[in-house]
Amino acid sequence: MNIRRITAALLLSAVLLSALSCADSGAPADTPQKTLSPDNETTIAETTTEGPDLPDKTYDGETVHFLTALNQGYDWYTSKEIFAEGETGELFNDAVYRRNLVIEDRFDIKITQNCVPGPENVAKKSLSAGDTEYDVVMPYMSNSISLLQSGLFYDLKTVPYLDLDKPWWDQRANDNLSYRGRLFMTTGDISILDNECTMVMFFNKQLVTDFGLESPYDLVRSGAWTMDALTAMSSSVTADINGDGKLNKEDRFGLSVAGNAPISLYFAAGERIINSDGDGGLMITMNSPRASDVIEKIMNTCLDTLAFNKINGSDGGFDTPCAMFLDGRLMFVTFALVDINGLRDAEFEFGILPYPKYNEAQEEYNSLISTICVPTVSLPYNCRNPELVGVTLSAMAHGSLDTLTVAYYDNALKTRYVRDDESGEMLDIIFSTRVYDLGFICDIGGLSSLVGNLYNKKSTDFASAYAKVESKAQAALDKLTESLDAIS
Repeated sequence: MNIRRITAALLLSAVLLSALSCADSGAPADTPQKTLSPDNETTIAETTTEGPDLPDKTYDGETVHFLTALNQGYDWYTSKEIFAEGETGELFNDAVYRRNLVIEDRFDIKITQNCVPGPENVAKKSLSAGDTEYDVVMPYMSNSISLLQSGLFYDLKTVPYLDLDKPWWDQRANDNLSYRGRLFMTTGDISILDNECTMVMFFNKQLVTDFGLESPYDLVRSGAWTMDALTAMSSSVTADINGDGKLNKEDRFGLSVAGNAPISLYFAAGERIINSDGDGGLMITMNSPRASDVIEKIMNTCLDTLAFNKINGSDGGFDTPCAMFLDGRLMFVTFALVDINGLRDAEFEFGILPYPKYNEAQEEYNSLISTICVPTVSLPYNCRNPELVGVTLSAMAHGSLDTLTVAYYDNALKTRYVRDDESGEMLDIIFSTRVYDLGFICDIGGLSSLVGNLYNKKSTDFASAYAKVESKAQAALDKLTESLDAIS
């Protein structure tokens, strides 16, 4: 995903109109490439992006009806990327509205949505009854599994004009979520909650400077941003600053360990819970010798006596480390990207980093995405007009490159303190290396909780913990693959 930012909202619909016009004939569309400058202004360099090859036809006012998720507990996890009633002056809302307006006019369609709590339950009831009310269903990915196992989804790879190989679809999602050549759910630029729910690290630039430490950005670039580097840098900052002879939340730490940090480090190390068996099927890979070594290092990192963790009073939540970070007493914090919203009042500059690699021999960084609040793009098994839906989704996903993605980068990075080129560069690395693991999404046999449970128990005994759930996990995987194989 390349950074595309633009501050002039009036250009959004013009850019999209141009892109769609070129896409009609399959000709390339000129799309501005934007990068962040230190003063947070937009720098524009022209690039060429080929749009989707969509039919030159209209659909007589047909409606494409989406079922989306309303989050009653945390509104920022409500799906806002599909539909907007009208312009409100808010950048993201207006981007959605204008994108849809252009597409509706181009194809003579109407985009509508039903945004409800528990859309997976609504979908299951509707689809089990054979209803065709919904053209696209978008429950949170982790909640979609029951629909998938019930055979209620359409193979996206057979949808006309969807063209999943295009860059506006997340290729990591397509690869990681495919099963025997079929794909029933994915995501991409059509959504921004996949960005929000990606696990990242924030760091206090001032502390790095004050302690004369190497720039974490440089470590990332050189491939030397590893768990060992994180531990070494963190240890040099930790101190009993209140002088009571013990480390607790009143002191300064190099690293704060959130409850989901251990499993994020596991995936960041290049490990998986389940993976392809080589024939398109699935197998558990969490029991490999390397995985065992990785988990041992994770526990040593997360339970280090010089980290703010379970040993030193952390409850694994957000509020306490957030307050400590804002107070300048944490150098590295382990959050999701959405948590940047709680850091806007920082009186110092902070930056964004991917989670570290296991060691320098590891080829790439890996970023876990918490799919519990990430909408999936899925079609009902009885989709009444796959061509219409394929055209609409392709136009929306492609159109989102210069509308939703533009607005998202503005919203995510337009703070007083994250205004450097490196922040955008790190997000490009993070978003291009995201991990989707069906074992994590399904919590196969409780394996996705295993690493976190070890941390909560302050234990490093992975072998015993795994042995207790191994047969349950294999049975759960067998059940999942049997249900997927049964889908016609």
